[in-house]
Amino acid sequence: MINVSPLTIELIERRPQTAVKVLADMDASDVAAFFEALPTRYAVALISMISAWSAAALISEMTPVSGAAILSELDYQTSASIMRVLPAASQKELLLALPKKLSGDLKSTLTYPDDTVGAKMATSVVIMTANQTVGEAFAELRQIKRTKTGVAYVVDDKRKLLGVVTADELFRLSNERLLGDVMETSVAPISARARLSTIRSLPAWDDYAHLPVVNRQKILVGALARRTLRQKTAEGPILATQPQSQSILSSIASAFISSSVGLAQVLVDFDVSIETTTGDKS
Repeated sequence: MINVSPLTIELIERRPQTAVKVLADMDASDVAAFFEALPTRYAVALISMISAWSAAALISEMTPVSGAAILSELDYQTSASIMRVLPAASQKELLLALPKKLSGDLKSTLTYPDDTVGAKMATSVVIMTANQTVGEAFAELRQIKRTKTGVAYVVDDKRKLLGVVTADELFRLSNERLLGDVMETSVAPISARARLSTIRSLPAWDDYAHLPVVNRQKILVGALARRTLRQKTAEGPILATQPQSQSILSSIASAFISSSVGLAQVLVDFDVSIETTTGDKS
């Protein structure tokens, strides 16, 4: 069993890039054991720095509970990208271990081809109704953690999109007004099955940082961020077609070690070298 020393944690906190590079030429199972021994937040910090293929290779070696704990703390798109390249058996186990809401969202995302809007949209969006007041909506937006964008989508009783409201706009309006009277209705939704390459140049991106996404029945299913779209299309292929059976060294450009003692020694050596250099200069 791996015991994670305070020096190991210090290296990860102070020099995460160094920690990733130090963990070199190890089997995925050894690296996974090291990650399982780490407090989740440190494992999440390191996993978020590597490719989806590499992360999947590690998570597939972990217990479903440990893997689910990491996926739950990663941002949604990173979790979805990792889930997409996992073996079917690992996917199934993790979906059972994940919180119900996240599991359901990921199942929905995985039904879409990887180069489509549905694969990259955020499924957790704020929904409101046309008969809510501005005051009610503004208060709700302030309380909901997931709406960093301050955007809410107004829908009918069948969840079909009626309009969009933002916290900035609501702030300037009387609390008694109804959302149905003040919502922006000119924002055209995009199809969840549209190819990312076909919507990159939509004029709407000049005015909106997020666009609503609908399915074939015109039901609101999420929202796509302009930042996500531009990142993915700028990078070319979203995921390399890299065999998951490759060693962790080839899977991760700079891979991992599985011993906290090794990490601690690297930190000690690094600090000693700094002290020696400083001493030489004085």
